[in-house]
Amino acid sequence: MNFFEQQDQARQKTGLLIVLFATAVFCIIGLTVLLMTMSFWGLEVWSATSISDGAKHINWGLLLKTAFAVIAVVACVIFFKRLQISQGGHSIAELLGGRPIEHGTNNIDEQRLLNVVEEMAIAAGLPVPPVYVLPETTINAFAAGFSESDAVIGVTRGTLERLSRDQLQGVVAHEFSHILHGDMRLNLNLITVLAGIIFIAQAGRFIMHGAGRVRGRNQGAIPVFAAGLGLIVIGSIGTFFGSLIKAAVSRQREFLADASAVQYTRNPDGIAGALKVIAGSNAGSNLGSPRAEECSHMFFGDAIFMRTFEAFSTHPPLDKRILRIEPRWDGSYLPGKPLKEQPEPKTTAHYQRKIDNLTESVRNTGVLDPIMVAVAGALMNAMPSPLYQATQQPGSAYALMLALRLDSDSDIQRKQLETMRSNPMMLAEIQRLYTQTQKLAAENILPVIEMSIPALKRQSAEQYKQLKEDLTKFIMADKHSDKNEWLHFRLLSHYLDQHYLPKQKHKLRRSYHAFSPVKQACACILSLLANESHANTQDSDHAFATSMEVLKLPNLQRIEQDQLSLSNVNQALAQLEFLVPLLKEQFLTACAAGIQANQAVTVMGWDLLRVTAACLGCPMPIINRPDA
Repeated sequence: MNFFEQQDQARQKTGLLIVLFATAVFCIIGLTVLLMTMSFWGLEVWSATSISDGAKHINWGLLLKTAFAVIAVVACVIFFKRLQISQGGHSIAELLGGRPIEHGTNNIDEQRLLNVVEEMAIAAGLPVPPVYVLPETTINAFAAGFSESDAVIGVTRGTLERLSRDQLQGVVAHEFSHILHGDMRLNLNLITVLAGIIFIAQAGRFIMHGAGRVRGRNQGAIPVFAAGLGLIVIGSIGTFFGSLIKAAVSRQREFLADASAVQYTRNPDGIAGALKVIAGSNAGSNLGSPRAEECSHMFFGDAIFMRTFEAFSTHPPLDKRILRIEPRWDGSYLPGKPLKEQPEPKTTAHYQRKIDNLTESVRNTGVLDPIMVAVAGALMNAMPSPLYQATQQPGSAYALMLALRLDSDSDIQRKQLETMRSNPMMLAEIQRLYTQTQKLAAENILPVIEMSIPALKRQSAEQYKQLKEDLTKFIMADKHSDKNEWLHFRLLSHYLDQHYLPKQKHKLRRSYHAFSPVKQACACILSLLANESHANTQDSDHAFATSMEVLKLPNLQRIEQDQLSLSNVNQALAQLEFLVPLLKEQFLTACAAGIQANQAVTVMGWDLLRVTAACLGCPMPIINRPDA
């Protein structure tokens, strides 16, 4: 099953989950309304001389009022929980007591983890996610976020100290599977909905506690006490079924993530070894955080100790997970001693490969393998040290984004630098980094931008706004925006706008299940790719027609380059983002077919395809780029 099928499956499971939980919530609300109405009626009866007399005082509008009140309370709880985690992965990591690992750390274990995460992110074509360490001595990890743009990876202190590099890589690969397969949004939705159900039981405990304090002085407290008890029962039933659904969904995704980790690393000993260490050492995977239970389904291993049936466990038993990876496992565990590590490649020469068919690159979307990871590691090692260091700090990353856009023409460059005269320190940093950017190969510019994303997210919102303004001034210094400049700006905006503009993050998501409603958007993007990837009108027309054959959209004409504004391109990408996953695969296949229609694949054509895929939420590995 490929990336797009996994995304589609996650989307369908999310829809099914919403239906199941909505049904559960409405049933629970209905029972709660009935209980509260009966309790209020009980108060009326209690104060009356007889049941028949009490019945005369019943307010028959009470049922409707109570229903609205209960729905409003549950909705407010869900909204509050959603607001609490609205910043995505960062908020989850901080709720769990996580501390971000800063680049340049002197801790060898932390730096090893950062290297592993960076290698995998670059290989997958993702922005490097921030990494958090939790102050727990047990072995566990998680990935959290609403999308790949705001994802974070967190590991416990015990994971850093007890696992070898191979085992750590297996755990990180497992978490990258959750990022690539759309599990993170599903996990966060589980947290918010369960919060509303659990609150009903919490409210019952509060009511019982208050009624118990006055019961001796007020006989009317008995119905209130009974209402509280009823709410606890109803809330507990809701929590029971909610936990059952959560556990069932989570267990299947854990098996898939384990299998994906083996696929990504081609080293079953890595993730199997990590599982054996959890089972064989005295560390375990349980967490002491009070938030562990509500986030239990997000972790690599069981975060809470389960004494109940396996059906309520968010993770399959360790033995079953190990046997899925190693069918001939002899049942022995590991005490946590590091395994012999395989030597890391020093160059990319042995791993270089050419992919003549771009559709293979589309099929590799969301996939990692050892070749990609090895080349990503070598790319990092070969990067000039000043550039690598600049990607790690907010101020230097800011300057690096501008240095990448300095023009080679001395007159235009002078105009660009003139805009920074009011900030001499930033000006000097831009000039210093510019000499280093000239050493970068064209195909390595996008990975450098993606490596800078975590540092740029540590700016203030005002600094990010200023960066976009400065970058716009640099781009328009020659009164023209070329496609390289647009690619740079578009990639930054895609990954950072969601971080700094949270109001746009959770906009109403609509889905397109056919190309016909977005055919003009398809024509816009495919025209751009055809125009930029081919040298003459005849070849561009052929490329566009080839793309349209894949989509089966007749009667559409290629848009000429002078009629194709970047504003229209941005609007088209925003619309195509809401294609269902399997249609995204078909659309990207059409893009690839158009780019390679006349065999030769340019760096610009490849970069346009990769940024298009990123904007559609489909990370494409950078090192699959065909040789020009």
